[in-house]
Amino acid sequence: MKPEVKKILMIVFGLLLLGAGVFLCVCYGVPLTKLLATEEGREQICEKVESYGAFAPAAFMLLMVVQIVIAFIPGGPLELIAGMLFGGWLGLLYTVIGVVAGTMLVFFLVRRFGRPLVLLFVSEEKMEKFKFLQNEEKLELWVFILFLIPGIPKDMLTYLIPLTPMKARHFIPLAVLARFPSLAASVLVGDSLADGRYWLCAVICGVAAVLCFVGYRLKNRLMHQKNKGNTEGKTE
Repeated sequence: MKPEVKKILMIVFGLLLLGAGVFLCVCYGVPLTKLLATEEGREQICEKVESYGAFAPAAFMLLMVVQIVIAFIPGGPLELIAGMLFGGWLGLLYTVIGVVAGTMLVFFLVRRFGRPLVLLFVSEEKMEKFKFLQNEEKLELWVFILFLIPGIPKDMLTYLIPLTPMKARHFIPLAVLARFPSLAASVLVGDSLADGRYWLCAVICGVAAVLCFVGYRLKNRLMHQKNKGNTEGKTE
């Protein structure tokens, strides 16, 4: 195939991908986000998932994949729903499977279509803040730390990491392992709400709030130091 023809086909395919992304966001992403923002909406989602009967776990895992791919959809409410519908252990299992599948899908899509796809969900300003990951020697350690710290938007990072040299076989296990504590906590809160163990919900939420505050301060300090170091390195 001639290079000119190949280039035109890539542009057409990119436009089709952009159109599909906008369609999914408008038709599914925005309505789902609105539902997750209210208690009534979350109850509707629970009822819808339960209506699939034996296929309810598959429906929920598909929702988790959609939530990761359409990065602005909040994941926390879905994790609560997992605990409420399936209990602690099964809810966590289905959540982790959905996270793994969604992370893999995003990784390979970004590797295939690159920066234009990332810009659909991540602003240039955010990309600039995490630009240091492009040339980071201890990339795997940084990925684990960033995915572990509460308060950092994990789905945004899922779109950014494939732009780095990191391989999928290293990134996906690290990301899921680092996210596991927060996933488990959210699912446990949902399970506790369903069982009426409100004291446990209060304890988990209190600990989570403290960790989010500490994580936010730590993230800002780390990012400031790293970006400052990169700027000084370029100056020299």
